[in-house]
Amino acid sequence: MIIETKNKTINLVLKTRKIVDIANLLKNKNFEEVFIKAYSILDIEALSKIIFKLAENENGESIFTSSSEVYDFMDDCRAEGITISELYAKIAEALNNEGFFKKKMNKKELKEITLNPLLTMNTDKLLEKAVENAANRVVEKEIMAQI
Repeated sequence: MIIETKNKTINLVLKTRKIVDIANLLKNKNFEEVFIKAYSILDIEALSKIIFKLAENENGESIFTSSSEVYDFMDDCRAEGITISELYAKIAEALNNEGFFKKKMNKKELKEITLNPLLTMNTDKLLEKAVENAANRVVEKEIMAQI
């Protein structure tokens, strides 16, 4: 996937290794969840990390050597009318087309999921945490009643 400004052209190369690295960088094992959350809040720092990891030249080498270079590229994009939201949308579409999400989505589904990041959250994990918190409160009340 190519993103081009008048100062720089980058090729974002999607590879499983890179996706795992990005999930780890963003401190989440579930790449889809962390990507959609970052996209939904337009997290600029997360976007810079994603671009930094994915951007390669034709020799397969990283284009950027620092996060400052990525931010400069993002500023160039904005100066040329490419918003942060549009950068995320382009990357999301490429990730979706390459099968890096749980299921392939059409453009409408992809847009909906970014408007409602709860759709990608692990509800089992959330439910487990809620039940654990409720159980802890019940036990606490029982102990306090016996004292």
